Amino acid sequence: MKKTVLFLLIAMVGVSSFSQSRTSFGLRSGVNVSNLSNTDLESKTSFYLGALVHIKISEIYVLQPELGYSKQGGQTKFATEEDVDIHYLTISVANKFFIKNTGFHFIIAPGFDFDMDDSLINLVNESEGNDVTFIDINMGLGIGKEFKNGLGIEVRYKQGLVDVFSGNWHRFESQQYEDENQFNTVFQIGILYKF
Repeated sequence: MKKTVLFLLIAMVGVSSFSQSRTSFGLRSGVNVSNLSNTDLESKTSFYLGALVHIKISEIYVLQPELGYSKQGGQTKFATEEDVDIHYLTISVANKFFIKNTGFHFIIAPGFDFDMDDSLINLVNESEGNDVTFIDINMGLGIGKEFKNGLGIEVRYKQGLVDVFSGNWHRFESQQYEDENQFNTVFQIGILYKF
């Protein structure tokens, strides 16, 4: 009986806390400067866009699930070789820690990127795919500023944690690519708007 009462008390506190949170929806978009570590590629400039749910838990903490699209990869130095273009469906959960009454915040955003070329989604695909690992687990860190009118500016750095290339790829002929892993590295700067 004591366990039941304790469980009901915890559930009521949780529901009460969640009901006091304020939820809004929004959009985010911006510029990616991406590359692959341990390659001879140069940084590639592209874009990201997505939707978000802004759940204000307290004055200093916001939980923000995000769903979006991100174009990443790297740019070759040589005209005879092709750039690496990777189209990702991104799912992340941004944890925002605010400096009270300023709008300035720090971001910790773990996430998953799903390669759209080699998946069942098949939205951007060439018929043979691109030999990229289907899923990339990543960690994003950043800073931002949100304004009272719903606009915000954010800068993030996203580091992939899974080797990008599954199996053999021979676009670059070097023992380096056989011996070392290649990870996504992405610098993002963009805006968001909450409705």
